[in-house]
Amino acid sequence: MIYKNILITGGAGFVGSNLAVKLKEKYPQTEITALDNLKRRGSELNMKRLAAGGINFLYGDIRNPEDLESAGPVDLIIMCAAEAAVLAGVNSSPAYLLITNSTYAL
Repeated sequence: MIYKNILITGGAGFVGSNLAVKLKEKYPQTEITALDNLKRRGSELNMKRLAAGGINFLYGDIRNPEDLESAGPVDLIIMCAAEAAVLAGVNSSPAYLLITNSTYAL
């Protein structure tokens, strides 16, 4: 693989964690970092699997530039961060949903 360092945002979520583990299995010399804010309960359940797979974990939020910068230099960013909850934004401002799923995905 031509990439030495890959950052996966939403890396502790269902899609991000599976992608991280599979990439590490296929390309063991590549450094894989999973960035996640652990907002969803299921993300916490994937932490042991990420650690066992040799994935670096970084607690952070894609809306915070300092969190992204703390990942250090990367060759590739794979965007898996999203607010997947159907009811997100229903009882409050939809800003979080729009910012997470739209703005930072661009």
